[in-house]
Amino acid sequence: MSGGEPSQAGVGCGAYSRDELELAAVARVDADAPVTDGLPAHLGICPPCRALVDRLAADNAFLGELAKVSALPRPVSVADGLDDPASPIPGYRLGEELHRGAQGVVYRAEQLATRRTCAVKMLLGGRFAGDRERVRFEREVELVARLRHPSIVTLYESGISRRGEPWFAMELVDGTRLDAFVRERDLGAREIARLMRAIAEGIAYAHRRGVIHRDLKPGNIVVDADGVPRILDFGLARADDGGAAEQPNSGTTLAGEFLGTFAYAAPEQLAGDPSAIDSRCDLYALGVVFYECLTGRRPFEGARSIAELVMQKSGTTPPRPSALRSRTDRDLDVIVLRLLAADPARRYDTADALAEDLARHLDGRPILAREDSLAYVVGRHLRRHWIASSSAAALLATIVASGVALAILYADAERARVRSERTLSSFRDAVGSVSPESAAGGAELTVEEFLELIEQNATDELASEPAVLAGVLDTIGIVHLGFEDAQRAETSLSAALTARRALHSRGECSDAELAESLHNMGRVHIIRGDLDAAEAAYREAIELRTRAYGTRDTRTLLSHRHLASCLRRQGRLADALAYYNWIELEARRTDGYPPLELAAIINGRAFIDSAEGRYEMALAGYERALGAIRGDLAQDDYRIGRSLYNIASAEERLGMFRQALEHAEEAVAILRSRKGSDARTVQQAEELVVRLRGG
Repeated sequence: MSGGEPSQAGVGCGAYSRDELELAAVARVDADAPVTDGLPAHLGICPPCRALVDRLAADNAFLGELAKVSALPRPVSVADGLDDPASPIPGYRLGEELHRGAQGVVYRAEQLATRRTCAVKMLLGGRFAGDRERVRFEREVELVARLRHPSIVTLYESGISRRGEPWFAMELVDGTRLDAFVRERDLGAREIARLMRAIAEGIAYAHRRGVIHRDLKPGNIVVDADGVPRILDFGLARADDGGAAEQPNSGTTLAGEFLGTFAYAAPEQLAGDPSAIDSRCDLYALGVVFYECLTGRRPFEGARSIAELVMQKSGTTPPRPSALRSRTDRDLDVIVLRLLAADPARRYDTADALAEDLARHLDGRPILAREDSLAYVVGRHLRRHWIASSSAAALLATIVASGVALAILYADAERARVRSERTLSSFRDAVGSVSPESAAGGAELTVEEFLELIEQNATDELASEPAVLAGVLDTIGIVHLGFEDAQRAETSLSAALTARRALHSRGECSDAELAESLHNMGRVHIIRGDLDAAEAAYREAIELRTRAYGTRDTRTLLSHRHLASCLRRQGRLADALAYYNWIELEARRTDGYPPLELAAIINGRAFIDSAEGRYEMALAGYERALGAIRGDLAQDDYRIGRSLYNIASAEERLGMFRQALEHAEEAVAILRSRKGSDARTVQQAEELVVRLRGG
């Protein structure tokens, strides 16, 4: 080390922060302490970091022993003789006031023994505070001491000041409050969703340890210099041990008393009944925060009194975020409105479930909260290629209920809320009555016939609502595409595209919705072999999606990938290869890009290798693509079957007939079960099996 370089002894080798190393020390006695990935292995090879963690662990053990023999916490700084007699808190020097709230006042401070800058919170009112305020403050210390998570501010130590005032020292987060961070950086919906996922994971961690925050709002969430959101101020938090309601005589909450911030409080929280408060109040608050970050406004505004605010939250549904900010994805509408449900039973069950749905959205996977959308309902209830019907009446009920239920999913949220439970319930009951697993009858109806009846019903019933009808037709067309029925898909998707073009010209349809229809029509043109029309559709979709989402959004890159596939099919192999390489470069610069999409890029290049006679390279590419998707898909997923078919085709070219037959037969079994015997993909795989068997 040169003489001008600062020593790194205080932070090991410098590869990890002091906080990360402190958590590693805590993990030696607390298995729940979150340790940074890779840090345990690093400690095995880095003497400076290992020595520091050893020392921190020894210090923690020493402090633990002190706590056993001392009625009050005794700061290490005093034991070391480091103190500022002028400071009310032994071992600390207080600086400027940072924040003053209803429960306490926070100061910037320096811990004299370690020279560490931190924050010190003292009870507002000091020794003159009432018993309940004192109990709440002590409860905050008790609850926050349980929590060690990257998204929650860490508590260091606590004690009683020289004047008899309770205090605690905690990590000082030098950052920006959440709403200001989003506004100043003009974050897109995807970046906001990533922040909310981290916040949800922190709240989920607290909930698993029995801690409910009760006052989540942008002012209590600070984004640090590394872009990590940190949850602050557990002054109103309460323990939720085993789901037991807080008792009114606990000294912290009285019946009829409201604690929190009105704008972010759940309807049941505003009622002031402590027994109604559980972890779902935090989920509601996260919904308000999420909505505000996405749209720049709160979901319920303009109330002139608390009573009116309660009525708004209990009896109305706010506009979808995408209606206020067109760049917001429909999945995020579903997630946010689920969080804002007036009935706690209709919200997410846990913050873990919210974090999981946000992860799915960011990965490009279907979200779990979207069960009632058309694609989900049809996919769940249409059993492969047929539906057994117990009676014509039940079938008719299914079709009518389906048309209404599917329509409301695209209608205005406030209007749809009144009808949704009744229509979706009717739909489920009707479909249940024709289930092949429980129905008494044996009549059959193909998926194509079923969807045609739904489409006809929707066309008749929704003629006056073209935007709703376009959404229904577009999704019906996607189902037809799944069965490779280009003719029926084109009928539905062409009608949807025509309607959306007209709506777009009047400003009644977003760029994103028109792009969706264009992208889907490109798929139809590919199946029908009209490659020029496909190229034109994809290029227009790319222009609209770039404007709506940005260049590196997953949906924009998806249209780029389909365009590359179109160029390959046109025989423009060099252009296609260059395009695939560019897409992969952009994808790898995008956080959370779906592994399935990267596998599709690998597949596309393998097709080019095969077209140019490089069969060994093609086989290696197909095998890499299969390996990349196998861990994320069910083993009977059609993409697994398609990959096995690609591998078998390359093995046939290389004379590996035994392996090719094995893979081709497996592909046929999967594809036939998923798409039915009439799909062209299935027929191709069956033809390959026949060739390999020598027949």
